[in-house]
Parts: sequence; C-alpha cells; structure tokens
Amino acid sequence: MNRSKQKRKTTKDNESKRRKTSRGPAPPPTIDLNITHRELMNYDATNVSKILSHTNPDQVALALNALMRATSDVDANYCLGYGGEKVIAMLVQLFDDAIEFDANEEDDNELNNTNLEPTVATWDGSSLNGKHKRWRKICREKLASPLVSSSDPNLLLTESNVKMLDIIIAIFRNLSYVGQNLRFLYHSEGALRILTGALYYRGYSSGGGGNEERSGDETYSSLNASSSHNSNMCVHALQTLINIAPLIDITGKQLFIDRVFLESDAKEVIHSVPDQQLPPADESGEDGTDSNVNTSEKNGEQRAKYGASTYLGFGGMYLSKQYDSKAETLNNIPNSVVWDTVGYQVRALLAIFPALSAILDPDDVTTMNTSSCGWHRPSVQAVLELLTALVENPDNKGVFLCTPDVMLHRLTDMLFMPRLGPESMEYVEPESNTVTRVVALKLQMGYDATIDSDMRDRSCDLLIRITDLSTLLKRKLGMASSMSGMARRKNDESTRPTSSSLISKSILSDESVSSRRMNVRLYDFLLPMISSVSLKGDAGAAAVRLLSNLAQVPENKAGILYVERKLIRKAGSDPHIAKLACNGIFNKL
Repeated sequence: MNRSKQKRKTTKDNESKRRKTSRGPAPPPTIDLNITHRELMNYDATNVSKILSHTNPDQVALALNALMRATSDVDANYCLGYGGEKVIAMLVQLFDDAIEFDANEEDDNELNNTNLEPTVATWDGSSLNGKHKRWRKICREKLASPLVSSSDPNLLLTESNVKMLDIIIAIFRNLSYVGQNLRFLYHSEGALRILTGALYYRGYSSGGGGNEERSGDETYSSLNASSSHNSNMCVHALQTLINIAPLIDITGKQLFIDRVFLESDAKEVIHSVPDQQLPPADESGEDGTDSNVNTSEKNGEQRAKYGASTYLGFGGMYLSKQYDSKAETLNNIPNSVVWDTVGYQVRALLAIFPALSAILDPDDVTTMNTSSCGWHRPSVQAVLELLTALVENPDNKGVFLCTPDVMLHRLTDMLFMPRLGPESMEYVEPESNTVTRVVALKLQMGYDATIDSDMRDRSCDLLIRITDLSTLLKRKLGMASSMSGMARRKNDESTRPTSSSLISKSILSDESVSSRRMNVRLYDFLLPMISSVSLKGDAGAAAVRLLSNLAQVPENKAGILYVERKLIRKAGSDPHIAKLACNGIFNKL
C-alpha cells in the first residue's frame, strides 16, 4: 500500500511539473556580447565616437590604434553594441576629411533620379550621378596608381592620410567578421560609399609600410596592415563586402522590412541594429552609458527609423499582411514606396558595380601602371567571390540579368588565364627582376600546370550561375564575339584615350542576334577543362554544366556541334570524357 501511494504521489508531482513547464514558451536564450574591450579602456561605442570626434589629432590616432587592436582580437569578437552607428559615422567622417570630400553637398540630379531599376548601364560609371559621381571621380584621381608620382599637386595625399584611409578600411574589415556588426555597416550609406571608394585604390606597386620620419606617420605605423600586393585597401574593402553579401539586396526590400517591422527590446536587436533605444530599466546608465547623452534621442524622430508599422495605423496593418515572415519577403508593395524610404541606400549599393567592373577591366585608366597584364590577382579573386555570393541571392537577379557583353568577355578570358608569361596576373618582368620559380620544366608540363586553375574555376562557376538566370544570357555568352585582353590592348595601345569610350559604348548598347557570331574562344577554353586530370576541384563537371546551359538555346547549336565533333574524338580514348559528355551535353541536344 505504501508503495502504491508513493507511486501516485510521484506521478502527481510529475504531472504538476509538466503543467508548470507547459504553461508558456520558454524565453529565448540570450547571447553574451562583448560591447567593451580592454584596449578601449572598456568605453562603450558612444564614448569611443566622442574620442574619434576630438579636435586633437593625437587623441584621434590613439582611438584608431585602440579600435584597431580591439577589432583584431579574434578571441574577443568585439561588437560595437548600442550606439555603434556613431562610431561608424565618425569613421566615415574621418575618411571624408582625409580624402577632402564634402558629403553634405546637395545635387539636384540625384534627387530627380527616382528610377532605381538596374539596367546594362548599372555596370558602367556613366550611370552614376550626384554625390556618387563626384565620389567616384575623386577616388579615381586620388587613389589611382601611382599614388606619390601624380603630376597634379592638388591630388596628392600625405602618407599620414593614406595610412588613415587604410586603417579605417581595415577596421571595417575586422568589424565585418562579427555578425552583430554587419547591420551597422550595411545600414550606413556612408560606410557603403567609402567601401566603394576604396575599390578604386590602385597603389599596389607603391604599397604601404616603410620607415617614416615624420611624427604623424609614426603614429599610424603600427596600424598599417597593408602590403603592396596581397593585402591593401582594395582587398580589405572587398573582404568586407563579401562578409556583408548575405544582407545585400539591390531591390532595397530587406532594408525596408527592417525599417518597418524590426522593433524589439531583445539584447541582440538593441546591440546589433543602429538607432535603437535602450529599455527603460537601462536608460539610467546601468549599462555604462551616460544617461544625459540619450536625452535628445528619446523623441519621435529617433523612433521613426525602425518599427514604423506600429504607428502607421491601417497602413502598418496592410504592410504586415503583405509580409511573409518565414520567407522574409514583401509582396505587392510598389518599388516607389520602397525607394522613398531606402532609396539613398539602393543608390549606394548600385554604385558598387561600376567599381567591380573597373577591377576586372585590364584597360582601365587607373590600372595602366599596376602590372604588365593590367589585373591585380588578389583583387580579381575577391571580386569573383563577391559576385558569386551576390548572384546567389534571388533579390539581386535584376542586376545580373543586365550583365553587359564586356563583362562576359572578361570572364571568358579568365577561363584560359596562364600562370606564367606576360599574360599571367602575377607576371614579373625578368629584365628588372630575378625570377627563380619559372623554369623550363614547368613550361613542358601541359595544360594543368600552365593554367591558373583558381581563376578558371571561379570564373566558370560565376558564368554557370549567370547563365542559369535567363535564356538571353545563355545566348549572349554563346554567340558573343570575343577577343583576348592582351590582343585588345596591343591593338588599342596607340588609341588608348578612345579605347575606354569604345568599351563604355559596348556596355551601353546591346548587339542584335544577327550581328553575333559563335564564341569559338569560349568553346576552345572549355574543351581542355573537360579533359583536365588535375585533382584540384572538378573542372570537367563545371565545364560540362556550362555547356549544358548553352545547349538549351537553339542559337548555340553551331557551337555545341563544334564541341561535339571534338569531344567524340577524345571520348573514344578516354572513358571519363565519354561519361561526362554523354550525361551532361549530348542529352541536351
């Protein structure tokens, strides 16, 4: 009897515990955020921004030193936290002051341009206007190569200013490795603008470093993280954009969703989204912030930037019905409504593509003295990685549907980029430098040893993703006449001032299908990829997939038959080629 009573008692206790635990959902777990750092003397973002705005340049240098060390601490994962947008704004202001740019100057042309739909011209600098046009011009003039030997003294930047620019971009790069800092960077139009400006840096040959004698240069010598080749301002900016790429949306709808629906008292939102308000319990300064600083931010103007649906009445109700929280999409909302709210942000995002196109252009004016081939390999690698990350987002489909012919030509050139010789991206002139790694044996090792396989695989993967978007892009790639970059430079060497205008004209105008020819060079570049025996990646499968995409368009039938004749000859002696060809290409015919 005692045992049965004890069992009944235990079952009742278990049922009561279950009822207590099942009354409501458990609170979401909180994460520990390091919003202070010992290098910053445990100051919060608000106080750090005050030091960055100091009129004493030594105090600013100390703050930049400390911020650089704090963001470089991989164990701390430093997060800007509440008020982090003030630090970003001050870094942007320091960058503008160092390069002597007035971001507050208004331009009527920019305000009148309300249509932000991407076009073919989006990839060219002629599509920019207003502030972004002025910004592109000044960055190309002051950050072009060579930096110090510029003939115009008004465009010269001191070594101290160049290092400050480099440090700010390096801080942005370090901040982007912590997920809680991404929205501070992405929601800042100024941060996106200076990252775009850093993409025009071409001082690879001059580089950073060195032992400076001036006190201002010594102040920043410990922070100079750039080298002349693999690590510089341009590469740092590209790495930052790669980390932000999952958030980038050319349509602006994700930014609009954040502005309309994002409002929460959770620690993750308060310390990772700009322009937030602390809960009433924390406004007394218990979190280390000064309560007097936030008195001017407790008005409706501050609150209007996020959580707009809560005070829009029936308009907020309508927006809530159009929002799919699981897919994070917003339907049946006109673009004009989105652009009225976040149009300035969309303009900053669209300004990135002309800068990326300039890096991939070996004939760009700013790359004339960079290298013999005109390309900077680490920058090109990062651009291909960034474009691949952006094309994966369906919201960015519109800008890639407008990919110009010249961009397809440049990606085609990289399918057969040599590792050695004058056309390689890392070519070193033997007349003025000792080249020890180039031996005659390497030149006799065949295709896999003489081709830059990394560039080939990255460009092929990007072409696959681009041609997956539409039939028009498949036709443009398979039927575009192409000429190698080296031959184009030799033909246009005597008329270099007009070559850029011709390229711009080809970007802005689409050729008719009747004037196109079979892109023989593309098919010739893909054939050796199929027969490649390299163990690095699966180049053969990638080439077959790209050819399969091209085979879906009837206009590319001549090119596919051209490949078919050569593949049949090779498939008779190699069963691997026969398997790839029959499963991937021939079944599309």
